[in-house]
Amino acid sequence: MNNPKKAEAVDAGSAIDFDLSNFLPHRLAILSRLTQVMLASVLDASGLTIAQWRVYLCLVEQGPSTLNSIAEFTQLPQSSLSRSVARMAERNLVRNLRNEDDRRLSHIEITAEGRAQLNQAIRAIEDDWANVFATAPVDEQKFLKTVNKLIDHLATQPERG
Repeated sequence: MNNPKKAEAVDAGSAIDFDLSNFLPHRLAILSRLTQVMLASVLDASGLTIAQWRVYLCLVEQGPSTLNSIAEFTQLPQSSLSRSVARMAERNLVRNLRNEDDRRLSHIEITAEGRAQLNQAIRAIEDDWANVFATAPVDEQKFLKTVNKLIDHLATQPERG
């Protein structure tokens, strides 16, 4: 291929040229990967993992939650989720509230220390994104509105497979 931006798709023996730089699924996959790398870097500097970040988001969104509901929200395997929550509890970032009637049941809740860490991480993430949008000619609010419309639309589509 002469043009590195061009790729060839082969369909029934005939080549079709298309430009990957304008192929939305490809560009969104790259944006997602780069966003995750950036997020992981900021969270690491804040003393958090992606899994712990997801736990925080669940607890802020849903309030005290069971491990099962956190696993459903975060889409993390329960074994790795249990380790993340245990590490967070050891650092007093979350606490495990046992049900007095049934000790097997418990709810995880965020502590004041956890809220402080979460707020610090959110500020760091917002600062990083402010720098990204300051150097890129994109209207952040319009971009976010478009992304939210796409998410809302795609979330209502039947699953394929």
